Amino acid sequence: MSGTRVSTSDPFRGNDPADRRELAVELLVTSARFTRLAARETPTGMPRALWRALAQLEDLGPTRVSDLAAADRVSQPTATTLVQKLVEHGWALRCTDSQDRRAVQVTITDAGRAALAQARDAAAEALQPRLDRLDPESLRALAAGVEALHQVLEADGPDGPARDGA
Repeated sequence: MSGTRVSTSDPFRGNDPADRRELAVELLVTSARFTRLAARETPTGMPRALWRALAQLEDLGPTRVSDLAAADRVSQPTATTLVQKLVEHGWALRCTDSQDRRAVQVTITDAGRAALAQARDAAAEALQPRLDRLDPESLRALAAGVEALHQVLEADGPDGPARDGA
């Protein structure tokens, strides 16, 4: 599948671990391309890095900057800068960690949730014309694929339950 597309004439069988590995590679490549397309076509004033950080805060709930950095796969100084920008926009708050008064946690605000929803709505609106070109069968298949992705994201990891709040 790498470098090729899965077609209805050659359905994925899923019995062979190599097939699942290739499906995972194709999923990673295609989802990254789709995310870049959405970012390019979405008329929003919110930088992609802030959008991503807000989405992480929404998923994680109140979290330390170091945990946000790990979840977003950025350095702690980068995460600190992102948090500072989110706080300046009123999209996040710094608060004392209830379990360790020396530590600070970051949480998304209602304004942050609204900004994130607005950015997502703008992306959906920008992508809708592309979806409108799909036939009903393709749209059903795409919806089924999204549901399958939800199952993958909610599944336990290889070492036990997911720990990232996903």
